[in-house]
Amino acid sequence: MNTLFIDTHADFIFLGIYKDNQLINKVEVFEKKDHSTICMPSLVKLLSDSRLTIQEIDDVIVVIGPGSFTGVRIGVTIAKVLAYTLNIPIRTITSLELYTKKVAEGYLVLEEKNGYYVAKKEREKLSGYEYIKKSEWEEWSKTKVIEFCKEIDYNHLATYSHKKEPTMSHIVNPFYVKKIEVEK
Repeated sequence: MNTLFIDTHADFIFLGIYKDNQLINKVEVFEKKDHSTICMPSLVKLLSDSRLTIQEIDDVIVVIGPGSFTGVRIGVTIAKVLAYTLNIPIRTITSLELYTKKVAEGYLVLEEKNGYYVAKKEREKLSGYEYIKKSEWEEWSKTKVIEFCKEIDYNHLATYSHKKEPTMSHIVNPFYVKKIEVEK
């Protein structure tokens, strides 16, 4: 089974091809602002380098956020279009779940420029997602067991994600934790 993994939640793009849950090829592009012009050509290159056609992709896994507002929307849109047009399953994973393998219990924290995305980890599940502004961080973090997200181990993600139920492409949406200026 060939799985396409799409992660555009941060300043980088990660696209991976997994065959039977083993990472066989990847493209990583570190670019802060150009996800919209880089993602599709990178996907074409990944497929070509992997000697696969898009029709040979059996399912898609996409990171739905939280993270870069525009970056997440680009990745989710590409995943939804592929899943719908190819009639293949789509699974979602949050950006904080990318780090769960290395964290036991407590709060998982992903820093961004103005604050922190946090989620509580208990028994291998994340819950209570929230956004803490840097100005509120010291007070919020005083009594919490905290683990900062550092490195993503993309090798385990297909296995982890395939434990999740696939969903219909129509109902996949970006996962926003931080309110945008218009909502405030």
